[in-house]
This record gives sequence, C-alpha cells and structure tokens, in this order.
Amino acid sequence: MSNHESTERIVLCFDRDYTVSVNPHPDHRAVPIGWLQHWYHVEEIPVWATGNQHLKTEAEIPGIRDAEHAWKEYITDGEDYDYENSQFEDYIKPRRRDGLRLVQDVYEEAFPDEDFRFIVVDDEDVSDLEEEGPWTYYTPWQFVEAVENGEAGVEEPPSDAFRNDGVPFNSTDRPDFEADQQRELRRIQKRSRTPTSSER
Repeated sequence: MSNHESTERIVLCFDRDYTVSVNPHPDHRAVPIGWLQHWYHVEEIPVWATGNQHLKTEAEIPGIRDAEHAWKEYITDGEDYDYENSQFEDYIKPRRRDGLRLVQDVYEEAFPDEDFRFIVVDDEDVSDLEEEGPWTYYTPWQFVEAVENGEAGVEEPPSDAFRNDGVPFNSTDRPDFEADQQRELRRIQKRSRTPTSSER
C-alpha cells in the first residue's frame, strides 16, 4: 500500500458486498456501516458508494450517479463524463475502476489547489489504481485493522456512535446526527463556482 503525506485530504470510497457490515464477507471482518455514516455525517469526511449502489441509500452517502451529476452540472457545464478506460457502453453502470476514476477527477477539477488521498475499500483487488495516482487500496479486513491501529488516516468512531448489525452491543440504530446526503455535492458545487487563488 502507498504511503501519502498527512497534509492530503482524504476521500473514502467503499464497495458494499463482502465489504460493509450490511453484507459482510463470510470469512473476514467487514467495515461497520456506522463508521461510514459517522465519518460522512459527523466528521464531514467525503465518503462515496462506488460499488453496489444500495450502499448509497443504506449509509445516506453520495454514489456514482451523484458524481456524474457533479461532473456534468458543476464542472463541465453540461458535458457527460467520458469513461475513456471503459466498456461502459456494454454495461448498465460504469465498471468499478471507472467510477473510482470519476470520483478522483471530480475532486481534482473542483479543488485544483488541494491535494487528495483517495482510499478505496473493496473485497475485489483494485490495487492497480495505486499506479495511476493518489490511491490507497485496502481489503475490508485490512482497512478495519488499519483504522483500529491508527494507520488509515481516519479515526475510529466511538463504539456507541454507530450501528453495525447489533455488534458491538453498545452500538445504536439511532445515531446522534442529522443525515445530509447532499452535503458533499453542495460543497463541490460551491467550490466549482468559486475561482481558485490562481484565477483571481
């Protein structure tokens, strides 16, 4: 896995199946869905559903269609994103790596004067993305361990602040936050409409 400077802003991207606790791997640890909710809704860290889009609704976070909307409406003023590395035309949705590249491009275009570290957590190996840019790939079980050891760049949420299918026992089905799924899109929209320091 790549090492990145701590000054970079983190963007988290998650697959769902065999990755997050709503559909965990039968033989490995999954990422608690409440971690995603806590980071996005409480810590206001960008968290994206980049695999099975059911996670978008379950965690109330943005997904691939939101990234496409941001690209078309906020960044290019009407142009669809070009999935140039894809056989997208043959599929209902972009392939896994294409959606991840889209999220990266949205941030790099909307925030050109900032550095980002993109973390993808997926049971399928997409570590080849690390060769393309500022990506760090984790399997779900590696990511859980890295968070618990303080090595992932994000802090482990308090155990009573999230839900994880009843585990741990002091988790909650009613987290203490107001869900705002569109917050990150508004942030991207605002920044895309604001000139950077180099453009002023």
